[in-house]
Amino acid sequence: MSFPILSENAVDKFITRWQSASGSERANYQLFVHELCTLLDLPTPDPAREDTRDNAYVFERRITFRHGDGTESPGFIDCYRRATFVLEAKKVKQAGGKGFDDALLRARGQAEQYARALPAAEGRPPFLLVGEV
Repeated sequence: MSFPILSENAVDKFITRWQSASGSERANYQLFVHELCTLLDLPTPDPAREDTRDNAYVFERRITFRHGDGTESPGFIDCYRRATFVLEAKKVKQAGGKGFDDALLRARGQAEQYARALPAAEGRPPFLLVGEV
């Protein structure tokens, strides 16, 4: 596997652009992931389709949580690539420290729940990603 050669200038521009972003997670994470994929010369997520079986690489992948009491509730994976990863994006108000670590650990737990809620036929993705936007 070969990796793209990233120009230092492109990486610096990306970092500069995003380190001052102060909007909400929902407002920024899709653009952040899209631009990160572009920077790394990776494919970007596809447009979502109504039938989730067609949504192999999308933002806001619908899933259904099935609870022990027989009830169900909806959920949405921030970014999903079938057989590859579940990505949970977070906007953490405090930088560094225990609060930051705790928020990212909760996000990891959320990503694990999403992975378990995927249809069994899709299998479990090998990677859980947590991104602080």
